[in-house]
Amino acid sequence: MMEIKAQQFVTSTGRQVLTDNGQQGMGGVAEAIFANCAELDNDQLNEIIEWVRLYQR
Repeated sequence: MMEIKAQQFVTSTGRQVLTDNGQQGMGGVAEAIFANCAELDNDQLNEIIEWVRLYQR
């Protein structure tokens, strides 16, 4: 399993959305996914991944 680090979740304006201990931080999509991903099944996780990909540039 990939280790989740807070610096992976920084907005384009430099706002960190997770705290350093990987818990919910300042708000945003990353914290919601992190807080709930353990309870989601693979189909739900894939749906989130596809949704996030819509925002890739």
